[in-house]
Amino acid sequence: MKYFLYTFLAVFLFACSSSKEMTSAEDQGQQPDKYDESFDPNTLNDDDIVIDQFAAIKDSKKENLIEQSIDLKDQVFKEVKGFRVQILATKSIEAATLTEQEAKDLFSSMEHTVYLIFDAPLYKIRVGDVTSRDDAEEIRDVAKDYGYREAFIVPSKVNIPQNPSPGQF
Repeated sequence: MKYFLYTFLAVFLFACSSSKEMTSAEDQGQQPDKYDESFDPNTLNDDDIVIDQFAAIKDSKKENLIEQSIDLKDQVFKEVKGFRVQILATKSIEAATLTEQEAKDLFSSMEHTVYLIFDAPLYKIRVGDVTSRDDAEEIRDVAKDYGYREAFIVPSKVNIPQNPSPGQF
């Protein structure tokens, strides 16, 4: 039993002792070694990943943007004080985008623009660009008929089409 006790004590003392104090380069006032930036990922012999479907989506979006810019090129908008009708305010981006699409479908016959506005932390869906309160009340009544019971009028900066002067472009 004594032999076991002495052996245990010796192992314990050797395990706890240290011959040198560990210090970092910063403790000694030296600058730490800089990172090795010699790695070049181009030297790897790996296959590049190409996903064709995303390229096709990008191209179709680019075509849509070109078509839209042609349509909007002939129109100039002026920002003035007016009114919009808010039909939804939510924290959910999914609910907001679904409502935006529904509203675009419903209000397209009236030729009203639908806006998705992020005003932290809420996503707001607003309809219309009108300058008179009576027109805004008309849009609000239609929105309530479509099921947006909590629709209300919001004073806002609105975009009104303006005919370009002959030498403007």
